Amino acid sequence: MNSYIEALRQAAIIFPVLAIAFTIPYIAYNYHKYGSIWSLRILIVYSFILYILCVYCLVILPLPAGEAASQLHGHEAQLVPFAFIGDIIENADIVLSQPRTWLNILGESAFWTTVFNFVMTLPFGAYLRYYFCCGWKKTLLLSFLLSLFFELTQLTGLYFIYPGSYRLFDVDDLMVNTLGSMVGFALAGIASHFLPSREELDRESFIRGRKVSLLRRIVAFLYDGVTYAILAAIAFMLGANWFGDVPSWGYALLAIAYFTLCPALLRGQTIGHRLTKLRVVRMSGGRASWYQYALRYTLLIALLAGLPVAFNVLVSTMADIGLIGGVAAVIAYGLVNGGYLFLLLFEAVRMAMRRELFYERWSRTKLASTVEEGK
Repeated sequence: MNSYIEALRQAAIIFPVLAIAFTIPYIAYNYHKYGSIWSLRILIVYSFILYILCVYCLVILPLPAGEAASQLHGHEAQLVPFAFIGDIIENADIVLSQPRTWLNILGESAFWTTVFNFVMTLPFGAYLRYYFCCGWKKTLLLSFLLSLFFELTQLTGLYFIYPGSYRLFDVDDLMVNTLGSMVGFALAGIASHFLPSREELDRESFIRGRKVSLLRRIVAFLYDGVTYAILAAIAFMLGANWFGDVPSWGYALLAIAYFTLCPALLRGQTIGHRLTKLRVVRMSGGRASWYQYALRYTLLIALLAGLPVAFNVLVSTMADIGLIGGVAAVIAYGLVNGGYLFLLLFEAVRMAMRRELFYERWSRTKLASTVEEGK
């Protein structure tokens, strides 16, 4: 029992790291397909990842200690089907003609190991049927392959990291694990009457995807930020080789060019917008003009980068020429940066409320969702 608890503890430690690595592509996939991220879908998918991780840790842990590992040799396998039944009957002193002895199996570790192997894969079959919409044939195949993967992991000594098997390859485990998944598949059919179906999950995700949420806008902007960073790095390398250092205003022009040319060439979309199914359109819903893209993003870049730099340079210049003293400069810096953060918060709140932002109002553009249900 302690080994099981330790395996689950290790899975709990590893899961946050795995979840972080999985999150970025998962967000991109959901926004690109549905235009939204629904908490219920996240709960199901991440619970499946945690389940697989827990099962894998239970299969490979505990690892043999250094001295025990050095003594391993050969790769052992138990290839006789249903051998566990004979082991249980023999070790539990069961006499088939005497029913009262049948309860002895409850004290036999081989019995509980078999039960554990059965229960361990129950959720796998349930997930395959409920969320991944697999039929029984596909579930049977995938369940068998999962069990085979676990048994080969044990047979090879964790993919030949160890010179021999530190756990036994057992054909009975292969059968019991597969049976457990199929029972889970059957139980999922019952549970599906009380849970929203996969089709309902998708339908709700598409409905949510027709709205432009704050998180969706932020994710799109982050993807565009990564794209711009790559372009800026290329520009820096080319500029350093050909012209020397690229001035700071050059990077600002590159950002404006990216956010102007991409929508002009891609029908109102940047790279980030394509990944999240968004499009810049006129307030009326029609296609915007190139100068509207330029004005929209020039104002946005001025807010995010130009405004704080300009005010801080102004305060620094005033302090250098003696117009304000040291204490006054500190206060001015605080007011400038505090006011800037308040302005960002104010615009973020308006964005979350789906209100018209200043650069949208002045450029007469808005973000619209391109999500269509089922596409």
